[in-house]
Order: sequence, then structure tokens, then C-alpha cells
Amino acid sequence: MSAFWIVLAFVSGIVCASLISLPLWGWLVFFGLAILLSFFLRNLNFFKKRTLFLALLPMLFLGAWRYQLAQPEINAHYIAFYNDRNYEMLVTGIVSEPPDYRDRYTNLKIKVTAVDSGSGDLPVTGWLLARAPKNEIYSYGQIIRVRGQLQTPPEDEEFSYRDYLAREGIHAYMTKTEITILPGQAGNPIWAAVYQFKEKSLRNIYRLFNDPEASLLAGILLGVDTGLTAKLQAAFKNTGTAHIIAISGFNISIIAGVLMLFFEKIFKRKLGALLAICGVFLYALLVGGNAAVLRAAIMGSLTIVASLLGRKQQGFNLLLTVAGCMLLLNPMQVWDVSFQLSFFATLGLVLYAEPLGQATANLLARFGINNSVVNFINANVMLTLAAQFTTLPIMIYHFKRFSLISLIANPFILPIQPAVMILSGLALLASHIFFPLGQVLAWGALPFSTYTIQVVELFNRIPHGVIFLGDSSFWWALGFYAALLTATFKWSAIKEYLHALSSRLRAAAFSGAFASLFICMILVWRAVATAGDGQLHITFLDVGSANAILIQTPEGRHVLIDGGSSVNELADELGRRLPFFSHKLDWLVIASTNENDLAALPRIVERYPPENVLWSGNLQASFASQTLDKYFADTGIPVTRAEAGQKLELGDGAFIEIQAEGPRGSALFIQYKNFRAFLPIGVSEETYASIEYGNALEPVDVLLLADSGYAPANPPDLIENLRPRLVVLSVGAGDPNGLPDQATLEMLDDYSLLRTDRNGWISVRTDGLEMFVETERGE
Repeated sequence: MSAFWIVLAFVSGIVCASLISLPLWGWLVFFGLAILLSFFLRNLNFFKKRTLFLALLPMLFLGAWRYQLAQPEINAHYIAFYNDRNYEMLVTGIVSEPPDYRDRYTNLKIKVTAVDSGSGDLPVTGWLLARAPKNEIYSYGQIIRVRGQLQTPPEDEEFSYRDYLAREGIHAYMTKTEITILPGQAGNPIWAAVYQFKEKSLRNIYRLFNDPEASLLAGILLGVDTGLTAKLQAAFKNTGTAHIIAISGFNISIIAGVLMLFFEKIFKRKLGALLAICGVFLYALLVGGNAAVLRAAIMGSLTIVASLLGRKQQGFNLLLTVAGCMLLLNPMQVWDVSFQLSFFATLGLVLYAEPLGQATANLLARFGINNSVVNFINANVMLTLAAQFTTLPIMIYHFKRFSLISLIANPFILPIQPAVMILSGLALLASHIFFPLGQVLAWGALPFSTYTIQVVELFNRIPHGVIFLGDSSFWWALGFYAALLTATFKWSAIKEYLHALSSRLRAAAFSGAFASLFICMILVWRAVATAGDGQLHITFLDVGSANAILIQTPEGRHVLIDGGSSVNELADELGRRLPFFSHKLDWLVIASTNENDLAALPRIVERYPPENVLWSGNLQASFASQTLDKYFADTGIPVTRAEAGQKLELGDGAFIEIQAEGPRGSALFIQYKNFRAFLPIGVSEETYASIEYGNALEPVDVLLLADSGYAPANPPDLIENLRPRLVVLSVGAGDPNGLPDQATLEMLDDYSLLRTDRNGWISVRTDGLEMFVETERGE
């Protein structure tokens, strides 16, 4: 246990230095004194057989010294020196990582080279996190100049963004920016090529798969987990399966295990292990090679080395040694949740994967279970349960919750994760070589990611599946690990299990037949679910206080009206409803040029390009409308300007008619046989006057409220004249403008009202004679 005590002393020193403020030379003096003390005490009888104790005090002060060395010196040549001033600065630097695109902004990590406060450029160093406007495109290595106020990253009682960024060496933050791209290119050309490959891979994933599967696979394969909606991310957290949606020690361990099994069948065990480790680091490099990914690769590779060493004591010492070296390079990782989870997940794999596997084999052998089945369970379930067991205290301490349902959900989800990673990864690699081949492979990989999402959402709907614990004591977690390690090293060595080749072949044949049946079932189900059924479907998507309406025609074509502001929300909704085999929209109708109604579309149309566009309103009315106009011109997508009275035929007699058109957009009228719906999306007072406040129309079955229930945009005369059977309100929960207005709600007391903030998406289905309504939640 020597490595354990030495690393523990080093970590304790890091923690002490964070609590006790001493200059760098102070800790160095204490370190020297500790060395001298150990030298003089070494000949005492008590320490002759306890030499380990003599090393602990120097290691403690070495850890404290290393922590202090990592702290930046805040002076006029360091960017944080200019934080929190009441005027704007001009900061010049290099984009040092690929941009982090979010729904409402883009994060840029900038290596600062100069700052200008009004008297010219002053050379400075350090890192800056700048928040750029959404829909602006940047790339690694660009030289940029950023204008804005520098701030110290914020913190509150719940979360310290300051400490989070400090662990990455970032001590300056800029939220409102104006960015100018300067001539030239910097950065490492090798990393530039790696990032370009990753960026192309991300684009290919969204071409191969629909959302939400595409965003799930972007997280699993590339570590880009920002595409998942907040609702779906919450579902993964609540079910205790969030560990699969980002590159971590868990994912890397699966890759390492698969590569090890593959190479050891072809080469000798040691050579196979070496090739597997090389494969792991090659994968880490291809997906961007940031600190978290490389750390996960190192931890995952340790599971291979530990399996070669055979003895868990040796594997444990090796893990501690590597962790100590990583902390020596960056002592701030002690507080990094990702580092903690990777370390303890690897600890679980090193110490408990084999004992759990052996215990499972012995138990199932009593019931005559085939060895191939036992091996399958051990490789896919027990491996992860070992990692989950050792990370449980960390999860409870940091995330303040314990998922009871995770004990049930993980056995249903984890066994297919190797298939998710391998099949989807092969499809992605093939798409770089020959895209149609990648698309064919993606069809075979789709059911496994679809199954993962469906199962997660199913278990998330089970009530009381999560216990919210609130704050828990650090000492409780420390006591748990102390007790666990004490018990572990009293156990005897674990015997390796053997299985016959014939059993493997029988299991492989059975698994292949079952997988083929499963793939066909999912693909047929998905195709049938999105095909035309002779009915008109109008779905009001839940995208906040904006409009996004998806129409499926009786013949199975798809029309999208506007899109809202959230890329993730819209991509998730479309991915669940559009056919997997067709990444396109038949029509995109721009009914409002409001920024909030269009902000998601510039990135969405790259994934789901429309064959045709019907445009209402001013092309230059908002940044998003300008971006869309340029994109359609560059790609040659035909755009038709809407005019009052114009009809868009939907097939089988259904149509969309432009009732009125103006600078803000248009009001749409949808009819299918006896069914009628009115959608006043881009309206003004002149719009309502042109249709005589509804007198020019017949009574409708469905009416969409304009502007999320803003009272002046929804005159009482319109409601009285149209007499809708159903009123739909598209509004976000906790709308910042206080919408819908109370006057609007009071006006609707005698009408059936459904709201996206309470009911989620709202789907209206009709055969032209009867109307059927379905909602995501509620009545």
C-alpha cells in the first residue's frame, strides 16, 4: 500500500495549499525541512522498519508547493489583471480549441496575446473564455480580436463557474462580445487536421442519423454532448445512465475491452494489449484529444495493463502512480469531477470487475446457464456495475441525487452499448471513405441507439425513481472508500474463467439471428411510424415562446413552418418524427421573420435541407433571416416569395393558403376536406383588417394564438368570429415577458385550450371528417 499513502499525502498537500495561503518559497522551505527531518530520523529504531512514514511529510509539502506553482501571477502581463473594469477592452488572441456551439451562444477558448485598453496593444498571456453570438462560425487557429468587458467568472452557493474554469487555466470571462477575424492562421497544423476531421465527423453523424439519435452518438463517439435537449439529458441523469453520453473512462474502457478481445485472438496476449492501447489513444486523438479525453484514455488503458498484471494489488498501485503523475502535471484536477469519476470508475474495473464476474459465473452455473451467456453478462453488465459501485459516492456528493431506477435501467441499456459504439463508429468511419456505404451501415446501427433512448425515456417516466438527497458530507464519501479498500485487500485472488469455442459459436449464431430480427423490427416500425397514412397531421412542437409547426401530409410529405430559437429542441423533435431514410424537408415555410421564430433554422437546414422554401416577410428583418437567405442562395434551394391568396398543395385535396402577407410574415389557413385551421404567425393589425377579423373566413377547428398569447396580437373579435373547437398556445415555461397575458386567458374561458408549456407537443390528426388530438403530457 506504499503507493496509496504516498499519493494520499501528495493530494492532502494540494488540498492544504488551497486552504492555507503561503508563497511559493514558503512551501519550498517546508519541503526542504521535511527532507532534512526524514534524513535525521531514518536511523531511529522506530523508523528503520517504517521508512514509508519518512516520505509522507515531504510528499505533503511537495503537493502544496505544486499547487502554489500552478497559480497564475496576476500582473499587468496577465489577462485576469484587467477583469471587472467599467470599460471595454480589445483582446487579441488565437482560438485554441474548436468552438463550443450552444443553442443561444458559442463559447470560444482564446489564448490571449495582447490587450488594448485604449493606448495600444500590450503583450499579455493567459486564457479567456469569450461568449460569441450564435450562428457565427469560427475555427481552431483563427486569430481574432474581441471587444467587451472582461469579468471574473461568476460563482454562487450552488456552483462556482470560477473554480470550474480555473481548473482549465481560464481566469477571464467575456459574455457580450464583438468579434473581428484578423488575417492569418495560427495553431498547431496537426491539431488543426485532427479538429477538421472531428468537425467533419460531427457533420457526417447528423447526415447519417436523425435526432435525437444523432446527438446521442455525437456525445458517445465524439464527446460533443451539447446537441441533446435539456429534457433528454435530464432523463439520462434521472435514470443513472448519463455516463454513456460523453467520452469518459467508461466509454474508453468499452473500446479498450473490445480492442483487447479482437487483437488477442489474432496476436499473442501482450502484443494484443499493446495494439489495443495504441487503438485507444488513436481514438482519443481522432475525437479531439482534449485533456478530459486523454485522461479517460489513460485510465481506460490501465484496465488493459491491470488485466495483464493479473494481481489487483499491482493494478491498484499502477492506477495510483498514474493518477499521481497526472496530478503532478495539473494539481487542479483534484477538484475536477471528470477526473474523480474516471479515477474511481477505473478503480472499480481494476479491483472488482473480475470478482463480480466470477461470482456471477458461479451463481449462474448452479442453474445450468450456458457459459456464453455468462460471459455476455459479465462483459456487458458486471463490468459497468463495478464502475458504478465505486463512483456512487462521487455521484451522490456532487449531483445530490441517487437514482433507484438506475439499478434496473443499466442492465437493460449497457449490454447493447458496445454495439452502439462499434456499429455506429464503423458507419461513421465508412462515411469518410464512401458516404453511401456509411449510410447503409448506419441503418443497421440505428436500432441500438433508438433502443437506448426509448428505454431511458421509459424508465424516466417511472415515478419516484430518483431520490434527491441535498448536500452530503465529504467525510461520508471518504469513509465509504476507506471501508471499501480495507475490505477489498482481504479478499483472495480471483480465478479466471474459461469457455469453450463451440459455446461461443452457438452464442454468436443466436445473437446474430436475434440482432437481425431486432434491426428489421425497429426499421420497419420506424418506417411505418413516419409514412403517410392518408391523414393530415399538424404538430405544434414544444420549442418555447416561439412557433415551430410540423405538418405531415396525407401522402407522407413533410412541411415545417418556422423553427423557434433552440437548435437542440427542434432537432430532437424533428428527428423523432421524420423518416430515418430521408434527411430532408419537402417544404420550409417562413411565416414570421422574427429572430425568435427563426434562430434555430440556420443550423437545422444544414441537417434537414428543404427542397423548397415559401418565404413571407422582410428578408433582412433579423440576423437569422439574413443568414437563411444567404444559405439558400449559396446552396441553390429555390425560394418562392409568398403572396396573399397563394396556395401550397399538400395532396388529397389538402392545402395551405396564405391569407395575408406583410413585412412581419403571414397568416396561414390550412384546410383538408371539412377540417380547417388558422395560424396567425407573422401578423399585424393590417393583417387582421384584411381578413375582417375572421369574418372573411369560416369557423375553424384549430386556432393558434399569435405571439405566445400577447393580448394586442389576439383581438377578441377574431376569437368570436372563428369560434375554434381547439385553441393552441405555443409558449415557454416561465416566459421572461410574462406571456401569455392574463387578458388573453380570460378571453378563452369558454374554449378548449392546450399549451406547450404545460402539455408539451400538441398533435392534431384528421381524416378531414374527424379530429383527434394527442399531447406529450397532461390531458
